[in-house]
Amino acid sequence: MNKEPEGPGWPEILTGVGTFAVLLIPFGLLLALLPQDRPVLMGVVGSTLGGFLGVGGFAAAFSLRIRALRPFGFTPVGNWWLIIAAGVGIGGYGLSIIIQSAYQTWFGNDDPQVVLHAAARGGALPFIASLLGGALFTPFGEEILFRGVVANALNRYGAWAGVGLSAVIFGLAHGVSVILPVAIMVGVLSAILFRQTGSVWPSVVLHCTYNGANSVASALGFAPVQ
Repeated sequence: MNKEPEGPGWPEILTGVGTFAVLLIPFGLLLALLPQDRPVLMGVVGSTLGGFLGVGGFAAAFSLRIRALRPFGFTPVGNWWLIIAAGVGIGGYGLSIIIQSAYQTWFGNDDPQVVLHAAARGGALPFIASLLGGALFTPFGEEILFRGVVANALNRYGAWAGVGLSAVIFGLAHGVSVILPVAIMVGVLSAILFRQTGSVWPSVVLHCTYNGANSVASALGFAPVQ
């Protein structure tokens, strides 16, 4: 009887997050080379950025030593958990508005994702493209890395690490701006779901729902953080 591989550990965390950071360089250069007077184009391309970085980081961690999906949380889960995850995503979006308002009151408006809002408002095709990139691909890529690898590995040290520390790492990966506290909040909610279910799929659904609500609100004229 074959023994199932153990879950990810520090080698996978360092490899996955390190690859995520390294990949930021070429993708950042790509965005810098795009016409700065084409915010819609920049927003469409930028909406997929997290997906490529997350998938790249996960692929590096996956290829390191385990090379099986199940230990990374690719396990089935009951439909009720997916429904709960979608509801938590909507609730998280409402909470993000409060966090953003408080941040802007204290520190001013420094939203670095203006181009993402421009893409959401740029017409039907840019909206659909940015929705596919920002509300499907990016949540999937980020969740399989930051929950499937990072939170998964840190869960062995308890909830403070599996939830709290992994959420801080996730937040810092989004930069130090108004996005930071919002990303930490989403990371906490997502990590709690992962810790409860052992599956990345509720976390993916939560993140997709949150980003989707964000994109729709932006298209309707709001300027939420994504």
